[in-house]
Amino acid sequence: MFGEITGQRLQLAKMHIANYALALKDQAGSLDLNHFIQNLNSEFKLVSEDQTFAFMQDINYFYQALENQQVTAIDRGSYWKFKAMSLLEVKNELAKELNALRA
Repeated sequence: MFGEITGQRLQLAKMHIANYALALKDQAGSLDLNHFIQNLNSEFKLVSEDQTFAFMQDINYFYQALENQQVTAIDRGSYWKFKAMSLLEVKNELAKELNALRA
């Protein structure tokens, strides 16, 4: 074992698995998501057996979010501007924007 994936990387890993499952569904026409995740976990031992059900639920949430998303693009420059800001700056900017909407 190489260690654990936690935090944001764990969220991204779950999202990548869900995205892969969605691509399989698009290619095959249908997919038993729980069966797919169980087989994936059996092969790669991503989580312990007692965590398999919770893992299936987590992947299902990401899968549903990806399948139901409506926005297909965002502005790259604005995104990187947002990414470059500290959390406090982002919070202050959000508060400023929300206050402007109230006026």
